[in-house]
Amino acid sequence: MQFKVLLFLVSAIFLYCVGWLIASQWIKSEVETFLTGTLVKDGKIAIHYDALERGGFPFSLDWHLINPKVEVNFASHTVSFNSNKTTLSIHPFFKKSLIVQNQKTEWRLLNNRDHQKFKNISENSRLYLSENYDGTITAEYSANNSDIHQFVSTNKRKQWNKFAISKHFSALIRLPNGEKRTERTHHYSISFKIHDILMINESAIWPKDLDGITGSIELRGNPGTFTLKDLIAWRDNGGTIDIERIQFERATSKLIVKGTLALDADLKPIGAGTIDFAGLDTFLNEQQKAGRITKSEASFLNLAILVVSKTTKQQEKSMIRIPITAQNGKLKMGSFSLFDLPGLIW
Repeated sequence: MQFKVLLFLVSAIFLYCVGWLIASQWIKSEVETFLTGTLVKDGKIAIHYDALERGGFPFSLDWHLINPKVEVNFASHTVSFNSNKTTLSIHPFFKKSLIVQNQKTEWRLLNNRDHQKFKNISENSRLYLSENYDGTITAEYSANNSDIHQFVSTNKRKQWNKFAISKHFSALIRLPNGEKRTERTHHYSISFKIHDILMINESAIWPKDLDGITGSIELRGNPGTFTLKDLIAWRDNGGTIDIERIQFERATSKLIVKGTLALDADLKPIGAGTIDFAGLDTFLNEQQKAGRITKSEASFLNLAILVVSKTTKQQEKSMIRIPITAQNGKLKMGSFSLFDLPGLIW
């Protein structure tokens, strides 16, 4: 009897190992097909890597991408991703899921029109993709110790200048069911949190430090792959971006943005919303002391905001509410024009 039990255990372990190896090999072919056949077939995503290495035995099916490089083009921007090693983990015993982990990552954003360049370097990033029971896809992303740099090019120097850092960033994106979606029911849901932010750029009219930024945004309609043709179709079919709430918070002040945006005939933002602000006087005094604005500019801004605003109360804190509009290529605060809005085409 003991021999039979031992034989059964050995056979079970052997069959499990063989099954795991077969499943791992199948996952490899699926990953290669997904990377080279699905993502790059439309020419808007380029993916390169040196090798695929097996891992994860015995409880998960892992493959390691060595030196992956990803480049994505959308509208007039290019986003690139670099890492020394990316781990793809699939857990077959629960709902369909994929985990992508990196020890150190670098994201770059290039505006192809004005050639502005930004890069973000993060530690311990993690992307968790799962298919829910209703067919929707959930993507959860998190990263620690993110540093944001801007490329500065003048006649005397060319270098990356760090202008912001944050301790932790997390985002949650929900994608609709690809088979059941329609133009009217299709929408993306995006929420994010950023903690402990420090601004290095002293010239920006912005608080030097923030306790956190939180946001919730919904994109309604089908933007396709965000090509110019897709965005025009999205606009013509009534596509909108609903800013449910973006909140900037620190000890002395709070700012909350809400509104709805669409695209006009020139593919520039059009819409309306509100800004709720607590601690305006403190903020303007800080900007004046830092030399970013003069005393007269601070007085004018305070007067202009008070003219177009009204007082409201949120969570027992008195705040001023400022109406904002985006129209004819300009962002306005009441009747005051703040700045020109960029378009997706010249």
